[in-house]
Amino acid sequence: MGEGICGFRDQKKGGRVFLITAIAFLFILGFSITIHEFGHFLFAKIFHIPVEKFSIGFGPPIIKKKIGETDFRIAYFPVGGYVKLAGEEDAEFPFSKQNPESPENQIPNFYEAPLFHRIMVVLSGPVFNIFSGAIVLIVLYMFFGLYVNPHLRLKVENGSYAERVGFQNLDSLISVNGKALYYWDELETTISAKKDSVVKIKLKRTGQILELNLVVKPESLNLNPFVPPVVGSLKIDGPAYKAGMAYNDTIINIDGREIETWDDFVSIVRKSKNVPLNITWKHNGEIKSGVITPLPYYDPILKDTIGQIGIVMPLKKIHIKPGRAVMMAINRSIELIYLTLKTFYQLIKGEISRKALGGPIAIAKLTGESARWGFENLLSLLSVISINLGLVNLFPIPALDGGHILIAIIEGIRKKRFSKKTRLIIQQVGFALIIILIIYVTFNDLTR
Repeated sequence: MGEGICGFRDQKKGGRVFLITAIAFLFILGFSITIHEFGHFLFAKIFHIPVEKFSIGFGPPIIKKKIGETDFRIAYFPVGGYVKLAGEEDAEFPFSKQNPESPENQIPNFYEAPLFHRIMVVLSGPVFNIFSGAIVLIVLYMFFGLYVNPHLRLKVENGSYAERVGFQNLDSLISVNGKALYYWDELETTISAKKDSVVKIKLKRTGQILELNLVVKPESLNLNPFVPPVVGSLKIDGPAYKAGMAYNDTIINIDGREIETWDDFVSIVRKSKNVPLNITWKHNGEIKSGVITPLPYYDPILKDTIGQIGIVMPLKKIHIKPGRAVMMAINRSIELIYLTLKTFYQLIKGEISRKALGGPIAIAKLTGESARWGFENLLSLLSVISINLGLVNLFPIPALDGGHILIAIIEGIRKKRFSKKTRLIIQQVGFALIIILIIYVTFNDLTR
């Protein structure tokens, strides 16, 4: 009887996780696809190119409505979308048998438009994705703020660089170059900008105010804050959440080993994926304990699979003014573009395993995890996926927007349009490559 009740509860939790994941996945995919296709649609209208279909998803339509010349639809398979312009091959049937020489298949509108107009229509989809990702970041910074590390006490170990330059364990930082410090990120930003310069750091040590001159070298970035092992937030239905941990709980020990800092906790959990750990923590003055098994998580920064129990350290939320929010969003967007290009370059060179490539299943899992951390995390992921979608679509691969742009440029150079038969062959090759890639990344998802 007890096992039946527990099983029922697990089913309810599993159902809730699935529902959160499904809603989050459809939200992110629907937003990114709609914005992308709306970019194509808007510029086609601007240049007076008829739009025959505007579809979110592929396959038979769930709902559809014709407005003017355009058939708007939401289809059953929400893994993409398309805008079909007059004269284009149908995106849903790239391999269907067509007679490219018959008059009814020679609709001239899109391919007879000026090359600049064609390029702008095709380019608008990816650009809308990138800009919408930046706008989401602006909204995120302005209305939700930014989480920063508020801990200004130093963690200094024997023989470390910090000890060699005069710091002691639990020194409290006050200011750098006369500017008051309110969170750790300010110190890192200042040090990064003052390479090979001397910075004056004021600190408090056992009631005394001291000042140290720090020559900024690469080792300077190895300064670490003392972060107590306190729960800042939890992932819904994560291992810690299920074990009964709550906000502001303090982790005391793991498998009998005393935990003094957040780093102590992280170092044990990261290397204990799928290994049950006996964890003791304090909740409102009461000592609690439980067996918690860290779940495996692939960290793209560490390039390794680590253990996680679904908690993060205490962070402080700060308000961001509109002007700064815009600049931060621009910088973050540029950073995401750079990281995406760098990742593809490393994949080509073999520096990153191709098994790291994720497909629809990996994206769905990631969106579900982000949603369980909260709406802010989901918005952050939305910006990343939207910007990545825009950038990847610019790759010069047939059937992608970048491939269409490349074809238009080649036609401009040779001053002659490709025949419909040639365009159809190019599109079929492109679709075949994309289908192979989708199968490959889905296989990665299933075997990871």
